[in-house]
Amino acid sequence: MDKIFIIIEFALMILLFIIAKYSVKRPSNRWRLLYAAPVFVAIIVAICEGFDVYHAGIYFASALPLWSLFLEEKKVHAKQLIATCSALIIAANLVVICVAPNYHKVSYLKDFEQGFETMREHYVLTKEKEIDWDRLYAKYHPMFEAVEEKQDYVENYKAWQRFTTEFFDGHVGYEMDGEKKLLDAICRSYGNDYGLSLARMTSGEFVAINVEGYERSYSIEGAKEDELGLYSVKKKFLSQNASADRLTLKNAGITNGTVITKWNGKAIDAYFDEVDYYFDQYPVRENEAFYQPIYVAGIGSDMTYGETYVPGKDGKASPSVSISFLDENGMERTVQAPCLGSYAPRMLDTFGKLGDGLNVTNLNWQEVSTDTYAIRISEMSYDQETYGGTDYQELTEKLREEVLALKDIGVKTLIFDLRSNCGGSPYFVEAIAKLFAPKGEHASYYSAVINEKTASYERGADGKYQKGVVSTYEGEDLWHDGQIILLVNASTVSAGDDMVYMMGAYPNVQVAGFTRSNSSCQAVIGIMLDAGRLAFSAVPNLLPSGEVAIDTFVDHVGRTPFDELVPFDQEAVKVIFDQGEDYLLSYVMASK
Repeated sequence: MDKIFIIIEFALMILLFIIAKYSVKRPSNRWRLLYAAPVFVAIIVAICEGFDVYHAGIYFASALPLWSLFLEEKKVHAKQLIATCSALIIAANLVVICVAPNYHKVSYLKDFEQGFETMREHYVLTKEKEIDWDRLYAKYHPMFEAVEEKQDYVENYKAWQRFTTEFFDGHVGYEMDGEKKLLDAICRSYGNDYGLSLARMTSGEFVAINVEGYERSYSIEGAKEDELGLYSVKKKFLSQNASADRLTLKNAGITNGTVITKWNGKAIDAYFDEVDYYFDQYPVRENEAFYQPIYVAGIGSDMTYGETYVPGKDGKASPSVSISFLDENGMERTVQAPCLGSYAPRMLDTFGKLGDGLNVTNLNWQEVSTDTYAIRISEMSYDQETYGGTDYQELTEKLREEVLALKDIGVKTLIFDLRSNCGGSPYFVEAIAKLFAPKGEHASYYSAVINEKTASYERGADGKYQKGVVSTYEGEDLWHDGQIILLVNASTVSAGDDMVYMMGAYPNVQVAGFTRSNSSCQAVIGIMLDAGRLAFSAVPNLLPSGEVAIDTFVDHVGRTPFDELVPFDQEAVKVIFDQGEDYLLSYVMASK
């Protein structure tokens, strides 16, 4: 934007120099508009981009031509002199910008200090999670000092991911500004693609999944548009021989479900301590254990976690990895897998295949069988008008009609697909839960008592937050004789967790998934920083006992209801990665 701004202003000065003669030959008040154009452009840029002290000379130069409006029409040389002076000031300002060491230097360290101090003051789970703020500051301040010195937005992304991972809280996260930079940072932060992802079976074995070269696996040559848009940047990470090397694993006999015994000669779980940040947050320890192997698959030989090879950068050689596996006869073999590109696109595709819900829009029903219907709830949002408020009566009435209609046609089982539910309004959750809750009044959460002077929440002598106002709803028990199943995963977070907490306690509700829900439900605030936005848990939601609701404590044990851990076995791998079907849905249907 800076270059465009300077070019436009410089071009306008040349134009004003030229029209000085024409405005005399062909007098018109419309010429006057051109003299105001430079300052108009400067004002628009300042409003859109913010005032920049390093552009002070350009702002002054853009205002100078206004002087020409007060000169006599025939003062051609004076007007040309003003335009020339403005152009020279712009050129001088450009020189200053080029040599100024702090011009557009991003305040990465200041961002950390501001975010850290705000969290230290207002993060509401410090006691419950035993956060040692002094330890965190000592660990991360030098890291952000190095980021500031190098002005490296990729290392800034990694540092924030490491910092936020310390909290085991799905509501603690950092969002980097600039879509193009963010996508590039993601591609550079999770290692390289060696043609597969890794998964831990319920039996404890590690297997290959999403293997390159199979019909339903992610392909480096595919043009599929992923949700984040990584397809738009992944090409620059492709290795020179990627197309020729892409079938290396398939030709060696590795399929989806092949047992992987070693990664560069080491056991897969030997790498877990190296994986010090994740793309998502996993507050529940068992959820973390499920996803850890996926991250290991990006680590190349003689490379640290997150280090990513970019073709043509720094003259480094393209890395590879030694993969040991059991062949179809149970014999251990080893193949050297070359780097194909950035691992991030395959990694995120793997997350999607493991966690995507029904392929229907939010709040839509789908017939699963003659006596079973499923509704997809991907976010706790009904419409734009109701989102910020508490009145979801229209949603309740609509859903009541639909449920009663299903009941009339003999439906016995309702499945609520909450997989990867990103949260939303807790009042939305109450509007649904009340239809299925046993008759009578139910309490969801208590608010916490706030000290207006300190803008902090009061704790009692027992160390718990003091309870304030309770939120209640009346149960209708519409599905008393039927079965309800909630499908969840580690990305069922926030208001998604709320729904699992509320409905999971009803007598006819079963909660199932490969993992528990995320276990994060305190209300969130976000603060804007120079290079991004930091979000964290800032408002407590309390149970009747006075404990904070749902979030994990220092033990990282999930506290939402969970009835059935669906086994992740060879059959699950086959159905998901070879057949492209919804194994979790099929499993609960077969066992209901």
